[in-house]
Parts: sequence; structure tokens; C-alpha cells
Amino acid sequence: MKFTPALSFDGGRVRPLEADDRDALFQVYQQPELPGQRPLEKPEQLDRMIELSVQMAATQRGMMWALEIGNDRDGYQLVGQVSAFDWQPSHLKVMLRVDALPAATMATRAVALQQCMAFMAEKYHLRNFGYQWIAGQNEAIKTMLSDAGFELAATLRGAWRIGQNEWLDVSQYHKVLLATEQAEGDQA
Repeated sequence: MKFTPALSFDGGRVRPLEADDRDALFQVYQQPELPGQRPLEKPEQLDRMIELSVQMAATQRGMMWALEIGNDRDGYQLVGQVSAFDWQPSHLKVMLRVDALPAATMATRAVALQQCMAFMAEKYHLRNFGYQWIAGQNEAIKTMLSDAGFELAATLRGAWRIGQNEWLDVSQYHKVLLATEQAEGDQA
């Protein structure tokens, strides 16, 4: 049974991770976007993550989608991953993250996030979607989050550790839906 659905949008889609995605995901993780994150050494390091993606969705701990650009006619290219983690069903809350190659524009990231949020809002009634931006990441991510309806909720000073003695600030963004709202994915 698949707990993570495929969701299409203009110019791409998100879909459940599959074992065949390993090499393409390895390319994504060769260019880490988080400060202090090291590139993976070998593709096999992703096998366990792909396996766990099904278990996480089944137990409502998280979801992982392959992010692809393209279309049904010309085919799709895997350019990243959308992750939902730290899922707290009793608080109707989840954290999100997008790891992607430069081919995934900020507009593509935003619409992929909207689709994933819309699904989780409708299926699981989640209302509080969070996203953390770590100082040193691409500044355009903050604009993308703002354009997607996220608001800066807090800045956590020295909350992200890199190296032995270096700490970076984390900006915590949230998009909180009213009980009558959807996450706008149906409109994208």
C-alpha cells in the first residue's frame, strides 16, 4: 500500500521515492544546501532512507517525495526531494524541507510545497506547516517561503551547529491554516 501519493503540477510532479531513485538522489546530495552538510560518499547511503520513507508515512512520522520536472509526454527528471518530518498528528503540525538541484527553480519548489501541504491538510487535517532556513542558505528560499504564504515566526540564535565550535542562526517559518482553509495546492 502506498501512503505517499503522486501529485502533479504544471511543469512537474512529486511522487513516492523508489529504489531506482538512488543514483539521481545521490546527485542532489552531492550539492548539499544546508551549511555544514557534507556531500554523501556513495549512493548506497540513500538505500535506508528510501526504505524508511514508506514506514514513515505509514506511521505518520513523515513523508518523502521525489521532486521531478517535466511532463507525461516528454518524461520527467528527478531534481530533488520534498520532505515532511517531525510530524505531530496530535498538534496538526509538520516540518517541511526541499533539497534540490539548481534545475528546480524557486517557483517549482513553491508549487511542490503547496501540493504536498494541500494533500496533508486534506488527508490528515494538518494545519501548521513549518520550514527552517539556516543562515548561509540561499536567500531566495526566504522569498519563496514568503510567496508561498509562510511567515517568519522566530529566529533561533546559534541553533544550527557546524563544525566543533561554530553555530548558525535558524529562521523558523510557519504557514498556519484556519480549519476552513486548504493549503492552495488545488489552485496551483
